[in-house]
Parts: sequence; structure tokens; C-alpha cells
Amino acid sequence: MKKQSEFVYDLRSMGLLGHPGEWERVNTTLSAPADLKIEVIGVAEGSPLTLELMFESVSEGIYVSGTVSATARGEDVRTLDEIELPIDVDIQEMYVYEQADGDEDSYLIDRDQLDLEPAIRDAVVMALPFSPSKDRSEEFSFTLGEDLEIDDSESDSPFASLKSLLDEKKES
Repeated sequence: MKKQSEFVYDLRSMGLLGHPGEWERVNTTLSAPADLKIEVIGVAEGSPLTLELMFESVSEGIYVSGTVSATARGEDVRTLDEIELPIDVDIQEMYVYEQADGDEDSYLIDRDQLDLEPAIRDAVVMALPFSPSKDRSEEFSFTLGEDLEIDDSESDSPFASLKSLLDEKKES
């Protein structure tokens, strides 16, 4: 028998199933599931994932709103140093009893149970930065060797260097 995920909530025991207008807060810390990551940064499996959610019963299903907080670890894309970034993601998802034709945005309530893991995975992974860096406010700059001095008199035209080559060829 498969162990039920800690991200699955039984709506019947919460008193929300088929009772529009009822609501319940869920404030808990769970272990992060696997694969909450992209290539260079992610939330490690088993690390704390804090949920501050509100489950609201509506006629179509259950509306889940709130925040998910975690700490992402990875590499700075510029320096390859280890970094930690706090992730706070807003969740606003509709879980429906029956999915309408063409509705791919809503999550489905399965046998009176609501599984938060897919919605949390979508929100957290989409919030991860594609190019994480330690200090986002400072522009990255680097130097290789010495700065070159440019003679402004010849640099007025993009064709100045070509002109000088032609002048050298005429003289020889």
C-alpha cells in the first residue's frame, strides 16, 4: 500500500467538502519534495517548506491561497560560489470537483482529497531565478589586462581604421 503524501489533504475531515462558504487555515512546515529545482539552483529534498495557506470552499471546488516559503541553494552564475536565496511564493489555485473541457489551469480534487504538491512545485520552480547571483543590485564588471587608450581623433568614424589601411597602401 502506497504511503499518502504529506501534501495531500482530506477535505471531508476538514469539513470543507460540499460546504461553500466554509474555510480553514493551514499553517505548517513540511519536507520539500524532490525536484524543486532548475539547473543551477533549487530547494533541496527534505529541507523545510513553510506553508501559510487558506482553503476556501466554493461551489466549484476549493480555492487555495497563501504563501509558500523555503530556502533555495545553488551556485552564483558569475562566481560559482555557493549561495542561499529565500523564496517566498504566493499561491492562488482553484481545485475543482470536475474539470471542464479545455480547462488545463485548474487542479482536480481526487476522491475527496486535495494534493498540493503539483501546485507548490509549479509555483516554486517558476519563482527560482534562472541566473542567480549573490548581489543583484551591483552590476557585474571585470577587467582583463590593462585598459586600452583610444585615440578620439580617429575614432569619430567607424571606417577610420580602414581609411588608415588604405592610406598606408597608397604610400607604399
